[in-house]
Amino acid sequence: MRFGLRSIRFAAASLIGFLVTELILALGLFALYGELTLPSAALRATDLVGLDVLSLTVGVSVSFFVNERMTFRPHDSATAGSRSTRYLKFQAVCWTGNLGIIAIQFLLLATLGVSPVLGELVGTVVTFPVVYLISTRSVWKAYEAR
Repeated sequence: MRFGLRSIRFAAASLIGFLVTELILALGLFALYGELTLPSAALRATDLVGLDVLSLTVGVSVSFFVNERMTFRPHDSATAGSRSTRYLKFQAVCWTGNLGIIAIQFLLLATLGVSPVLGELVGTVVTFPVVYLISTRSVWKAYEAR
């Protein structure tokens, strides 16, 4: 039962981080291009990659702190590691998934003209299970679910 509750809380924390990511991405697209869709020339622009990096890094950070607060608690503080160590591990794990998100986003944009906001949603759904499994085993392995 604890595993199920932990999964739900982790998903909720991830959703909060994802919504922050999408908000930053949408606001950035409006600021750069005046709309959520991109001109075809933007496929070669580094603006979108920079915006992805910014939005995903902030979203992952939000997700981490929500998880620290509502999903996991120290089981053994001597083996749990410092918060900054867990934060860096979580960023590293999530960036594995984020590279997949960006690849899917650009693939959908280039082949089907899908908005980066929707492409990021699809990429997140595809990569979430991998990020969940790796992070619960490597970032919070010494923690137990709240």
